[in-house]
Amino acid sequence: MRRPNLSRSTPDWLFTYTGVMLMTGILVNWGTGFTNFAHSLTLPSMELDLGISHTRAGFVITMMAMVRMGSTLISGTLAPRYGSRFIIGVGTVGSGGAMILLGFAQTYPLALLAAGLMGMGSGTALTPMMGLLSRWFRSSDRGLAAGLAATGGSFAFIFAGLIVPWLVGRDADDGWRHAWFFFGAIAVSIGSVSLVFVRERPVGSQQQDRGTGPEPEPGRAAWPMAAYKNPMIWLITFLAFTSGWSQNIFTSFFGVYLSQENGVSLTTVGQLVILIGVLSVTSGVLWGRISDRFSRGQAFFYSFLLQGLAFISMAVLPGMGIFIISAILLGFTLRATYTVCAASAGDYVAVQFSAAAFGLMAVGAGLGSAISPTVGGAIADNLNMSWSFAAAAIFSGVGMAGSLLLIKHTQSLKVLQPTPTD
Repeated sequence: MRRPNLSRSTPDWLFTYTGVMLMTGILVNWGTGFTNFAHSLTLPSMELDLGISHTRAGFVITMMAMVRMGSTLISGTLAPRYGSRFIIGVGTVGSGGAMILLGFAQTYPLALLAAGLMGMGSGTALTPMMGLLSRWFRSSDRGLAAGLAATGGSFAFIFAGLIVPWLVGRDADDGWRHAWFFFGAIAVSIGSVSLVFVRERPVGSQQQDRGTGPEPEPGRAAWPMAAYKNPMIWLITFLAFTSGWSQNIFTSFFGVYLSQENGVSLTTVGQLVILIGVLSVTSGVLWGRISDRFSRGQAFFYSFLLQGLAFISMAVLPGMGIFIISAILLGFTLRATYTVCAASAGDYVAVQFSAAAFGLMAVGAGLGSAISPTVGGAIADNLNMSWSFAAAAIFSGVGMAGSLLLIKHTQSLKVLQPTPTD
């Protein structure tokens, strides 16, 4: 009896070490993803427990994003020269330890310290991990790979939606703390696994069509200045900034807006978060494939369009029906910018510098993420939170305008591979 030819229906890398690297990337995104996606459910309880305002709660997220911004740039610069495995593992373990520290925080300064350490760990881990995947995949598969790796962040969103309401329901005072203990244990475990399985580069037949030429040993590699001089990398960094601004208002204050200002129960908010997470599991792959098939610029543009519609709807027409529709739109696009940035990292510079390129993009996203929660919290304290979501919608519009520039440049210079025609 003849065995079925699996190569006809599955990617050629699936049963090689490339598949192992992709699975490790998914796990690292899962473990560090709690630093981005769990706050929307833990902030309401943390505000009450620590007695802090929306502005001060927003600054907790700002602190995390500010430190992550620096750590992404540093790790993206060091990874091509010294290697990624140790940086990824230590960063993931460190982010998990910081989550546990946040669970123990009894004062606002300690919560700020824990948030800063979470940002340091997550930025240190994610930048080299996502950049490293570019070495293991062809240019035509990088969007798919980035989308699959980004599903780990979606799993973090789903877990938060399941775990936080359940723990808070069992213990209204300390449930949010128990959630961070649980998330931290997961991240520490994943970091230990990544230290074992991460490899720097493919060997043998897996190395074909992965880059622009032979890669030097990490200890002798050049500093990645080309990534910092490329105008296309800076344009994508700007798009990442606008996305970080708008998305972090959402991830920071979605739970607060629904539960405290619109009377939605935390259980219902958790169900909406689960819906967003489930939709985002496949959306990363979808947007990655859109960027592979059409262009990175078009993927950016349409994701910003859908997010802008969600934000402005929440601001202008708050209500349960709008919240459900907005949750669907945001779940459909939540991992789009992250995925397309990761796919773009190896498009405009030599593939060994892709971690540095992604690090610069992550700095842009981090800067937007750092500013927007504090600004959004101040807007909410002085006006109301509807205006905070309106500010998120404005930056989605700015992102759409920047995407058009990327589309125009891509078409005129034919940077990406042309779309196959009949």
